[in-house]
Amino acid sequence: MQAREKIICGDCRQKIAPAAAGNLCRVCGKLIPEGVDACGSCLLEPPPFARHRSFAAYEGTLRQAIILYKYGEIEPLKHLLARLCQETVRQKLAGPFDAIVPVPADRGRRHGFQPVRAMGAVLARRLGIAFWPRVLRKIKSTRPQVGLSQAQRHANLDGAFALAAGKTVAGKSILLIDDVTTTGTTLRQCAAVLKRAGATVTALTLAQSRL
Repeated sequence: MQAREKIICGDCRQKIAPAAAGNLCRVCGKLIPEGVDACGSCLLEPPPFARHRSFAAYEGTLRQAIILYKYGEIEPLKHLLARLCQETVRQKLAGPFDAIVPVPADRGRRHGFQPVRAMGAVLARRLGIAFWPRVLRKIKSTRPQVGLSQAQRHANLDGAFALAAGKTVAGKSILLIDDVTTTGTTLRQCAAVLKRAGATVTALTLAQSRL
């Protein structure tokens, strides 16, 4: 382990493991019953991204590491977390991708530490592809999604994201990244903006909360 990553000891690092094998929705990556190809949500309302995968569930040591990184602002953890994302891309997502686009931070974080952007920059270097941190903009502040129903989540984020002025993604294959997803509302909203602009979107998150 590199010195910059020693904030997590070797024993704890070994506890951060990929999601256990199981039957996953071919689109959004949720765990679903055997013999089923896609979850009800993706069948009823197909998402604007082609596929989404997470490294693991949002629990245990991975959850603690993400909380420490995001809210403790322990920036050196971006190297470890980007490596987990890289592993997910190589094992679960088909490329190639033209660029990585991070889910944009809320206005309160725009001039401070932006965890998804910082992690995304490292991931882009590791994958050897472009990093486009300013393609998407968050154009209105929103309430935290925690504790909201799915309908409230949709209403909360409706119209919150937009393509930045002067940016184009037409004909590009975009890897959209975020740290944690629960219902997929944020990913859907951001992917929809990119898709309307002519991009093909694949989504990647570090962790997925169990509903």
